[in-house]
Amino acid sequence: MRRQERSTALTTSLWSRLQQLQPHDADRVDSVSAMETTRPLELSALRSVSPPRVVPPRAGAAPDRAVMRRIVAAASDELTALLRERAGERETPMPHGEEEIRRLGRDIIARLVEDEIRTEINDGEQTVTGDQREALAKSVEDYMFGLGPIQSLVDEPEVTDIVINGSHVRVLFPDGRFEARPPIADSDQEIIEWLVTVAQRAPGGGRPFSPVSPHLRLDLPGHIRLSAMAWTVPHPNIAIRLHRLTNVCLDDLVHRRMLPQPLARLLSAAANGGVSQVVSGPMGAGKTTLLRALANALPVETRIGTAETERELYLDELPGRAPYVVSGETITGGGERNDLTGELRGAIGLTDLLYAFVRMQLEVVIVGEVAGKEILSMFKAMQFTPSSMSSVHATDARAAIHRLATIAREVPGITVEYATAQVAHHIDLIVQLERRTLRDARGEIIGMRRFVREVIYVEPGESDLSPAVTTVYLGNTDGTGRFGSVPTALRTALLEGGMREHEIPVATLDFAEAL
Repeated sequence: MRRQERSTALTTSLWSRLQQLQPHDADRVDSVSAMETTRPLELSALRSVSPPRVVPPRAGAAPDRAVMRRIVAAASDELTALLRERAGERETPMPHGEEEIRRLGRDIIARLVEDEIRTEINDGEQTVTGDQREALAKSVEDYMFGLGPIQSLVDEPEVTDIVINGSHVRVLFPDGRFEARPPIADSDQEIIEWLVTVAQRAPGGGRPFSPVSPHLRLDLPGHIRLSAMAWTVPHPNIAIRLHRLTNVCLDDLVHRRMLPQPLARLLSAAANGGVSQVVSGPMGAGKTTLLRALANALPVETRIGTAETERELYLDELPGRAPYVVSGETITGGGERNDLTGELRGAIGLTDLLYAFVRMQLEVVIVGEVAGKEILSMFKAMQFTPSSMSSVHATDARAAIHRLATIAREVPGITVEYATAQVAHHIDLIVQLERRTLRDARGEIIGMRRFVREVIYVEPGESDLSPAVTTVYLGNTDGTGRFGSVPTALRTALLEGGMREHEIPVATLDFAEAL
């Protein structure tokens, strides 16, 4: 249900508008005809929140895009007319929801596809196969109710990432393999038009995507993160992350050999003991997944505030957590930029969300990714909550300290001493992830490993420039590792978080390894 609320926010929902109409108000029904034949129908806001129907791509079954766009336009017009007619009839009941509207749309699509095939046969064209008929109907439905040109890629159940560079399309699998796929459009302009349409439908009044705002980041229905660039690059570039694993716990990650069970127990106790944790690592290392698992280690009734540029944690969708999660997402704004801040007018950033969180009676604050001046607001919010979680891009755990301090120094007037001291006072554990591609003797990819490389404990040192750092854990590619010493303050927090004394790992790292 929560995803349905998110997906309908992509645009002004046609269905919600129709529900408000009286029969005599039929002339007020907005047209849902596609403004451009390359543009998905506005009814995409009504797509189901359930996992997409898996229809693997069939070789040689790719539909003619010109034909597909023509049918999209015709089906959109016909469905609009049908819904307008129903809104104007007193005795004809309106559709009872998304599924019935989809059913009406599918009936129209099936008939128009058959008409197209019959026309081609009458014109002496080659006979259309069943696979081609099905592919054409599905492509039209994807544009009207789904994610348009990327829907067929999203439907591949094993794909985790999609990378598009103009006409070059590649999909990534969990084992690190890339495979090529056909182009999603006939031209760069067609890709840009689709991105503009998707951006306009984003929650919060849409997001700008134009030559003056050439970079785009979106959360799409179905737990999909989209990042795009155009105008600053030769061809439109799109990177799509498919969050397949949302309801995840630390035991799941143990099973996937990201970390050993003793470390999972330690991190769980740390989360429940009020320890502030930062998950660090490169792109694609699993930071968001680990953040979800850490949050899932908290009692369901824990009041959590999440602040993200685009929603990726989806904690409010996990079983039982919806009443206790305040899920915040930034608003990009639009129009002219503020002369003082440089931000688009009307923008609501992470700093604004974190400032609002101070009065929300939260027990835990989670920042999806710390990348700018919001870090100081995060520190302030942490003074009002027992613990926090966040993620940051860094090459190793100690580099994460410097990265956080550097981010804080981007705020005018902040000295390196103050920034470093704030990190040491507010951050306790840094969990460093690593992503490693495995290759055989011929250099071919045979797998991918994501694992906890290191865990360090941070506390104030003898000077503001030198935080005290203790290595708690060093990990291996296979998800095993060895433990270092556990500082007294951390040990106390672990016991408060439910860990028993005998469960605290014994140090096996020697002095040199722990440095």
